[in-house]
Amino acid sequence: MRFWIVLLMSLCSLSSQATTPPTDRVMAWEGLPLPITLAVGKETLITFDSDVRVGVPSGLYSQARIDALRGTVYITANSAFESQRLQVERLRDGLRMLIDIRAQEGITHQKYIDIVTADEKAALESAKATQKKQAKHVEALRMPIPALLVRYAYQNLYSPHHAIEPLPGVSRIAMQLDKDIQAQAFPLWPVTATPVAAWFMGDYTVTAITLTHKNTDTMTLDPRQVTADAYAVSFAFPDMGPAMTDSAMNTAFIVTKGPLADRLPPRFEEITP
Repeated sequence: MRFWIVLLMSLCSLSSQATTPPTDRVMAWEGLPLPITLAVGKETLITFDSDVRVGVPSGLYSQARIDALRGTVYITANSAFESQRLQVERLRDGLRMLIDIRAQEGITHQKYIDIVTADEKAALESAKATQKKQAKHVEALRMPIPALLVRYAYQNLYSPHHAIEPLPGVSRIAMQLDKDIQAQAFPLWPVTATPVAAWFMGDYTVTAITLTHKNTDTMTLDPRQVTADAYAVSFAFPDMGPAMTDSAMNTAFIVTKGPLADRLPPRFEEITP
C-alpha cells in the first residue's frame, strides 16, 4: 500500500494568486489628454490600432522630430521642453485623441507606447485574462490526476461556487458507502467518519469524508493509519481539536483506484471464521 500526502495549501494556491498589474506601455484614450514624457535624444514610438495623422504645433518642430507612418508616430526630442499638445486623428472613423508631450533630461526611456480606446482596452484585458486562465488550466493538467482530484474536491467543499476551477473529464460518482465508515477506514481513531461526496477521473476516485472527533484531546492525523487500500490520503487540516470545538471537524480525502467501497476492508460482521 502506498501513502502520500497532497499539500492542499500549495495545490489551492493556484486559484488565489494575484493577477499581474498592467504594463505602463499601454495607455487608454478615455476622453482626457494623455500625458507622455520623452527622454531627450531618444526615439519613442507611439502606436495605434490603425492609420492616423497628427496635428503638430508649429513651434514644436524646432524642438522635436515627429513622423507618422501608418499607425505609428515616431518622436525624438532634440531638447527639453514643456508640455505641448498633439492632435491625433484616426483615419478610419475620424476619432480624435489628444496627447500632451514634454521632454526631460535624464529620465528612463520608454521606447514603445501603445494607445488604445476604452473598448479596445477592455477587449485587451479580457484577452489577457483568457490567456492567463488557459495557461493556468494547462499548468494544472500537468499535475497527477490524484492531485487534481483532491484539489477539485477541496474546492467543491471549501470554496465559493465561482472559485471552483473546471476540471474536464471529472464526474461525480455514487459512493455506495455506509453512513459511518470509521470501523473500516479509521479504526484507530475516536471519530465518526461520514462520507460526503466522491468524484472520479480516469482510473482514480477521490472520496471526501467528514471526520468528527469524539475525545477531549488534540489528535494529529497520520495517513498511514488509514486502513483503506488507498493510492493517496490527505486532510483539509493536519490535526483535530477536542470534541465540541470548531476544530473538532475535519475532512479526509481518500484517492483510490476505482470506488472507495471496493478498497475498504470488510465490515466486522462480514468476517467469517
